[in-house]
Amino acid sequence: MNLSSTWKSAAGGYTLLEVLIGMVIFALGMMALAQLQGNLSKSSADSNARSVAVNIAEETIEAARTFSQITGGVGLNAFDNIVTGTSTEVHGGISYTVAREVTDYYYQAPATVNGSGTFTTTKPANAANADMKMLRLTVTWGAGQSFQIDATQENATLGSGSITLTDMISSITSPAGGKVVLNSTTNELYGPPVDYNPGENPDIVSIQLGENRFKESTTPLPTIYNANERVETKFDVVTYSQDDQGATFLRREEFLAVACECTLQVPSAETEGGLRPTLWNGNDYTEGEFVFKPYGESVRDNSANFQSEFCGVCCRDHHDGGTGLEDDANDTARGQYNPFRNSTDYMTADDGAVGLVGDHKHYNIGGVGLADSDGDTYFEACRLVRKDGFFRVAQDLRQEGLNSFPASYLDDDNEVSEYSDYVTDAVSAFEAAVVNNYESSPPNLTTPVNMVPAVIFPGSQTTNRTTMDSSNAEQQLRSRGIYVDYLSDELRTIIDCLDDGDTGPACGVEGANSALEVIPFFDVQLTWLGRWAEIPVNEPISVTNDEAIQTNNTHDRGRAELTTGSGSSDIAFTVNSGNLGLTGSDPIDPNYAAMLEDYPLYAEAILDEPPPVVSGYIVNGTITSQVSGVKASDVEIAALNGAQCNRTNTGFACIVPYSASNPRLTVDNYFKRNTNLLACSDVLVVNGTEHSGSDIAQNWTRFDLPQSGNIYNADIYIKAGLDCP
Repeated sequence: MNLSSTWKSAAGGYTLLEVLIGMVIFALGMMALAQLQGNLSKSSADSNARSVAVNIAEETIEAARTFSQITGGVGLNAFDNIVTGTSTEVHGGISYTVAREVTDYYYQAPATVNGSGTFTTTKPANAANADMKMLRLTVTWGAGQSFQIDATQENATLGSGSITLTDMISSITSPAGGKVVLNSTTNELYGPPVDYNPGENPDIVSIQLGENRFKESTTPLPTIYNANERVETKFDVVTYSQDDQGATFLRREEFLAVACECTLQVPSAETEGGLRPTLWNGNDYTEGEFVFKPYGESVRDNSANFQSEFCGVCCRDHHDGGTGLEDDANDTARGQYNPFRNSTDYMTADDGAVGLVGDHKHYNIGGVGLADSDGDTYFEACRLVRKDGFFRVAQDLRQEGLNSFPASYLDDDNEVSEYSDYVTDAVSAFEAAVVNNYESSPPNLTTPVNMVPAVIFPGSQTTNRTTMDSSNAEQQLRSRGIYVDYLSDELRTIIDCLDDGDTGPACGVEGANSALEVIPFFDVQLTWLGRWAEIPVNEPISVTNDEAIQTNNTHDRGRAELTTGSGSSDIAFTVNSGNLGLTGSDPIDPNYAAMLEDYPLYAEAILDEPPPVVSGYIVNGTITSQVSGVKASDVEIAALNGAQCNRTNTGFACIVPYSASNPRLTVDNYFKRNTNLLACSDVLVVNGTEHSGSDIAQNWTRFDLPQSGNIYNADIYIKAGLDCP
């Protein structure tokens, strides 16, 4: 090898061939760099498109999750509006297709203690709505869409892609289920604020809790599944804050009261039973555990018997007895559906109740006839609360106070404040009087007149009667009940902590500023769920009362109107203080009469007429049903030929003037599909022919009322068949 020639070449410069080779290598490198830059830009655009797609999917899911109601029409943010569909969105000039695939799931409770509940996509009969929805979101962007890297370069084309997110959405109607937000000041997570429109007085009354926080209950709305069948009544209790900027939703509790027909099931193995009560713990409602105990099954004969779909869980769970791992030996009332029930109301070995010892007693139609054997039919009433999207059986409603008002009261803000102050003062005093295990000797809620200073509502005393004259000849009276749930020892510890001035987090509850926010009380409109009566009957003031409960309170009750003459009229509102008070149903046990609460409302008719002369005799009695699925409480009455009659909670009462000619009483509104029914009485005589048929319009009976006497007792009962005994 000639090294000198090589050195000469290097010393003399590059050859043309070397230069050409170098240029080729440089060109190839630049081409690769340009391609890399393009690929990087395209990859960046694809990555950005994917990020936008994920954001679109997340926002869509959060928008679906923060619905405010279960049902609603097009355009409303409702659970039932979460449905399969496709939409298109454009972000940064890129078009995205959002495909929503929604699958409805329905919960089936466990059949055994050790079993677990399951979900099914098959809709059960008469299910109102799904319990859960699986939302599968696929966001795609198509290939060939152009984008520009910068102003100096030509448009490039975007690649195709897609992302898929899946989430389960519960039917619980709470915006708190949406995405939480970080508060930069407190460094805490909180739910997005949701505007709330408080209800309007006087039907919905806001109770002041302190520090611009309020609680109100929506008007209970009953649902009638079929004439004379079981009732389901829903209402919400909403807590919200309010300032000069408006009201903000804080919390909602959804309640439901049902009356059901059930069949008793005696457990045969330790794999059968039901849930303990769902309880309020200060933060939310906690579901009870599944224990071995007696249980029930809902009677649902579609040819003859219609009742709430929630009767299944009501019949199953509303039983006492058994032993659970979460039972509190120091507060046994936590595990009872009615902690205030008398000890004699529980099954014992002396009742011959094999497998039923410890359960509260259940009864057949009308609250008579003990159900003490497997397969016996009984009637039940439950209060349910929505927990994690499902209605669970809570402890029974317990009405501690009842008040009634003339139509003009609670229209004015000052009157609302007066009533709100009474409610919160009375509830606070009630809670302060509660001690551990107080269920054996509960305190009473202080009545308005016994407050210090006394609170005198209009029409509450004979000295401040509400007046009616020609300019005020008709008014809708109103009644409200104050309910307080059982205060467990655990809950009272939290309440006492707040009463001592500690903060919510320090006491174990988030977001609470006062004990009133933690005490489980609510004030509910009861106007159309109880019975109104006046003395003298229908004169000089008459109050509508006789119509049976109808869906959404379309029946007429509590409307006072002048009839004839001047003078005083003493009006009474009567309602059951337990679960039956919200369903207007027949008695389910012998304690029905003891749980009736009355409130007197005093009125005065002022007309240029002499007072009516009441001279006659009284005819009264009970109205009962001997037919399963037929409610005696729905039976309506009408008086003819001078008699004046009122429907009562358990029967009727009439005043028959001595001057009346052929006074009569018509009984109707009793019906059961494919069944002939009759109204019968062992005392009253049927006037003409008894009417019976399979259509509700065909079922009515007219009785002759006696034309002499003083007090006359005459019971009426509904039976199946074509003849009375």
